[in-house]
Amino acid sequence: MDKLTFAICGVLFLISVMTSRKRPLSPIVFFYALWTFILFLSVLNLYDIYKPSDEAYLLILLMLLFFYIGSLNSFFTIKKVGLPKTNEISALAQNEPNFRLFYFLTIFAIVFALIDCVIVIKLFLGGVPMWQIRNWGLAAFGAENPMVEGRSFLEEIFRSLMIAPFRALIPPVAAFSFFNPESKNKHRPLLILSLVSLLLSTVAGGGGRLGYINYFGCFLLAFLAFSNKSIFRNFNAKKYKKYVLLVLIFGVVVVVLFTNIRTGAGNFIRQTYTYFALPPTLLSIWLPEIKTVQPLFGLLTFFGLHSYFFRGFQALHLDFLVPEVYQVTFDQVLNAEVFRNTGYGVGNAFVTPVYYFFIDGGYLFVCIASMFFGICVARFFKRFIVKINIKTFTYYALVMFGVLLSMMRIQTCIPAYWISFLFASILLRPKRPKFKHAPALSAHGNGGNRNE
Repeated sequence: MDKLTFAICGVLFLISVMTSRKRPLSPIVFFYALWTFILFLSVLNLYDIYKPSDEAYLLILLMLLFFYIGSLNSFFTIKKVGLPKTNEISALAQNEPNFRLFYFLTIFAIVFALIDCVIVIKLFLGGVPMWQIRNWGLAAFGAENPMVEGRSFLEEIFRSLMIAPFRALIPPVAAFSFFNPESKNKHRPLLILSLVSLLLSTVAGGGGRLGYINYFGCFLLAFLAFSNKSIFRNFNAKKYKKYVLLVLIFGVVVVVLFTNIRTGAGNFIRQTYTYFALPPTLLSIWLPEIKTVQPLFGLLTFFGLHSYFFRGFQALHLDFLVPEVYQVTFDQVLNAEVFRNTGYGVGNAFVTPVYYFFIDGGYLFVCIASMFFGICVARFFKRFIVKINIKTFTYYALVMFGVLLSMMRIQTCIPAYWISFLFASILLRPKRPKFKHAPALSAHGNGGNRNE
């Protein structure tokens, strides 16, 4: 079953590549490239990692197949709509939002990161290992550890509802502004602030590497989008290639460095393998237990959409308004973070979206939710390539990050992920043009909705 799943995923990857030529990097292509790589490493079965069960591979195969069925909604409709005909990059400037609030919130996020950095540095210099600091930082509110015990309830609400979701917008906005010739010089301070935010957030997070991967990935995506000659024929890609190469090299060096700090020198290759090979194994380990959980009918998959309402009731001591099934759902979210023996050592979190889909409704829900996942990803990608601006690019980058994290979970179970889309819609709303009819990028290069 392992080789069959790998082979079918590889075929779907090739098909998605052929159907997405002459476009910016498709999240559908990225999804299948990622999972082809994951399954290849899983089939190799190195470093004594437990071999996944056939049922785990079958469920992953269903996810892959139905994701593709959902994404077909995009493949055909994009061809009918067509790519933007305009090569006037200056049109992007007319869709630029008001950056004053964005700058203010970026500085605010930096201040909070700086506060956390002071705590982390004190702990690290006091002999606490970085992996322990990171685990403390990821703990839920109310946990008794030096990273979170000093926070008030109001501070935790502000961090969860404002700071965390907003931080996700900084990398794509900085990347798009950097490569857009009409705004690069104007928003050069944003590049500096974004780098400061990245560095401080990484230290504050105990040496997490996802922030760097996301940041440099956004710059790569923006470069690839602007370099597409079928969209922007006047963009000077050669001018930026050396910068992109240096950024990618720096990103690799940083990721290797933080890996060595957290796991010891010389463990980079082993850790990389086990991280990417782990998802099928960890899903297989959890399957016997999640089969005994009562169906949650979507509450787990969409936990990020409703959890803050019920947590708010609990904080206000209105527990009678919180249904019992909410606690069951929350327990399953926490269980995914529990460390399990995986053969080479212990691992957690990398349970794949199937974990969430299966608990919500078994095989049937895995198929339905995977298809819906494919539809949503394809729709956001379609929206981006039909009308490219800073707002649609930010949506695109958020979706690509969600696809990357499909090796861990379905990102819709995270409240901050939903709020990030809401913030992008509000903060990146274009300014009112000074003239009556503002030109905008559209499927035909003229007209279009000014509010996109």
